[in-house]
Amino acid sequence: MKRFFATTLRILKWAVIGVVCLEALSFAVITTTNWIIYGNLREGPKAVYDAYSLFLMENGVWPTAHATYVDNHPELSKVIWFFGGSTMRASSAPYPLSIPSLVAKDLNAREKPYAFNCFNFGVNSFNSLLESKYLEKQFIEFPIRPNLVVFYDGANDANYFAVQKTPYAHEGRERVQGVIESYYKSGYGILKPVNAAYFASFTRELLQKLLYTAKPVEPDSPELASFVELTVKRYDFVARLCAAEGASFLLVLQPLYWVETCPGLDADVAAKEKETILGRKTFPHVRQNFMTVYAALERALAGKPYFVNLRDALCDRNAPAYTADGVHNTDAGREAIAAAMLPAIRARLSLTPARIDGGPQ
Repeated sequence: MKRFFATTLRILKWAVIGVVCLEALSFAVITTTNWIIYGNLREGPKAVYDAYSLFLMENGVWPTAHATYVDNHPELSKVIWFFGGSTMRASSAPYPLSIPSLVAKDLNAREKPYAFNCFNFGVNSFNSLLESKYLEKQFIEFPIRPNLVVFYDGANDANYFAVQKTPYAHEGRERVQGVIESYYKSGYGILKPVNAAYFASFTRELLQKLLYTAKPVEPDSPELASFVELTVKRYDFVARLCAAEGASFLLVLQPLYWVETCPGLDADVAAKEKETILGRKTFPHVRQNFMTVYAALERALAGKPYFVNLRDALCDRNAPAYTADGVHNTDAGREAIAAAMLPAIRARLSLTPARIDGGPQ
């Protein structure tokens, strides 16, 4: 009996050591990857809890440059709310080079006597689900009302669906769900700190990412069909909500290196991006998974009055538009995206020649 207990303790000891070593290895892989791709050991800035949208950035709403108003003529002052993930927020770049700042710069230069104030409500890792909840929060709490609401989506919706295989996928979903549900679901759930550690573990995160890069999304899967159906319903709801609040709604499907079809892309640009973008050969299913989800969303959203597809908007670029992950953009990329958005933004705002001297328009 003593030998049995001694053997059992040795097995448990080495099992614990193995788990710790595996977690340490996963931590090293993930933090090193973050450093290579994002230049930071952590993926994005610090987040804080939010009752509406689960989390927001600790440093609040990201500033926007070039905001102006027209004194004594509020009808000429236009407000645009921008929502999206880290590509919209662009907190790693100077804030005057974010998409909302570039849009405000162009509109205020070309559309006088109108004046434009653009708010950047982009939050790292947000997708359409979290943005919809954040929009509700801002309609309830934010004092400056919008004339136009812009969602800039695609990458995070595709990524989280491909990883989690659920229409309710978003950053933090499994960790929160696991902590709440498994408290009563399993025997060890009563050990909430242990359970939380499991769902937050680097090993689990690394395994999910490896499965994502190794396993393709099936284009005819019922999970994908459900994801597309509910995502479109979500956007339809957002459009109705904006209309009820007196604002127009614009959904922009963002360009990505992984989904664009650019046979005439400048050869020098293509060569430079091949050198800098990671995972092109190592993880072949990344492109396929993005393409599968994008194609499904495109088909479902085609014809919606609020939808604008910028999938191939960067095909005529003469400088690299993407950073190492093929999702985030260079300064030149954001400038081109803002320019591609502007016609749809002008159309949604119904800008017409205006006078402020009391004469006829």
